[in-house]
Amino acid sequence: MLIRFIAVLQVMFVLFGAEIALAKKDEAQKEQHPNSYYFRQFQEVFQRIEKDYMQDPERQEMTDEAINGMLRSLDPYSGYYTDDDLEFFITQTDGEFGGIGVTIIPENNAVKVITPIDDLPAYKAGIRAGDYIVGVNGQLVSNMGFNKAVQQMRGDPGTKLNLLVVKSEESTTTEVELKREIVKIKPIKFEIEEEEFGGIGYVRIAAFNNQTTSELKKAIASIEKQLKKKKKKLKGIILDVRSNPGGLLDQAVAVCEYFIDHGVIVSTRGRDGKNDNVNSAGRFVAKAPKVPMVVMINSGTASAAEIVAGALQDHKRAVIIGTTSFGKGLVQTFTQINKRAGVKLTTAKYYTPSGRSINGKGIEPDIFIENAKVEYAEKEEEEKKSFTSSSIKSYLKKYNTEDKKDDKKKDDKPKEHNMSKKYKDDYQYARAYDLIRGLIVTTVK
Repeated sequence: MLIRFIAVLQVMFVLFGAEIALAKKDEAQKEQHPNSYYFRQFQEVFQRIEKDYMQDPERQEMTDEAINGMLRSLDPYSGYYTDDDLEFFITQTDGEFGGIGVTIIPENNAVKVITPIDDLPAYKAGIRAGDYIVGVNGQLVSNMGFNKAVQQMRGDPGTKLNLLVVKSEESTTTEVELKREIVKIKPIKFEIEEEEFGGIGYVRIAAFNNQTTSELKKAIASIEKQLKKKKKKLKGIILDVRSNPGGLLDQAVAVCEYFIDHGVIVSTRGRDGKNDNVNSAGRFVAKAPKVPMVVMINSGTASAAEIVAGALQDHKRAVIIGTTSFGKGLVQTFTQINKRAGVKLTTAKYYTPSGRSINGKGIEPDIFIENAKVEYAEKEEEEKKSFTSSSIKSYLKKYNTEDKKDDKKKDDKPKEHNMSKKYKDDYQYARAYDLIRGLIVTTVK
């Protein structure tokens, strides 16, 4: 028994020694040829499937899934696009695509909404930034995977879609039914608020696609033209990039250049100095009117929209109000590797003109204002309840003929702000409007 025990120990020592030797050899190969070391692991698994799997595998599908998994392991924004997904990705930059209109990332085995896009099905159905889509058409995202969930959310326009959503402010799930649409994103919307001293232009940037900068310039020109007809001038601009998911970097740079006289707009820094770049505003290009500005941001303001907010903030060109932005300070580069596939890869971080990296932090507003709902009292009811000197004067005027004569020459009532529907319905906009009026008053000579 003792001899057998010794023999077993000798075998164990030999095996243990062999394992150590293999481990050392493995580590040496990893250090000397790291790429070959990792490629070999993939090759060995691929060959094992080829040899022993119960049926002939679908090789292209295996390869696609492997590449996609590899990219998804890096960060939520890198990705692999094939066939219909590739076509969808390319058409997005032109501002026209089908679906429900949300910018999303994978998180916690669910689909996290970065932001819904204005006037599209998801927005109209009440889905907001920070919500989680955990189920699609009766299937859990955790079971079907992110890519298949995204594919399920697309479809023919007019067809219905059922989503299971966890709202950002709640812990319970809600079923949401909506209809898919083919949508062309309008990147710019604008309105004019007129005042006795001039006009305030409200410009909403919903996304940064190929038309954003040109449409922005057209909007500002239209605002000025409309005001000129009424012999008024543009006195201030409210720029709204709330729930703007971002888009094309070059469009964000062009928008900043339109508002900033000169200087750095954004810089990007990659690994080991790769993909380093500095974008600056040129002095001799068309510029927006030099009037006071307020920029509105929220938790759905991401990527290219944060570049704009950060640059205008650092250059002291605008006052930023709202809530902290999303915090996507990463730059993706897209490369089409063949006719049916392309890779979107995070290649750098971007930094604001002052050198801030906002990735994971977001842009902090100069004035923090959360959204709220305000109920305004009816004017007639308020007048009935209020006790003012003007009500006493009106009583005395009935018995004073001199006051009646003066009444024709002057109006005792103070001027009131004729609140627009937007002012009443959008609390953050109302505060932005109040602020821009204050800035205008202090600059009017």
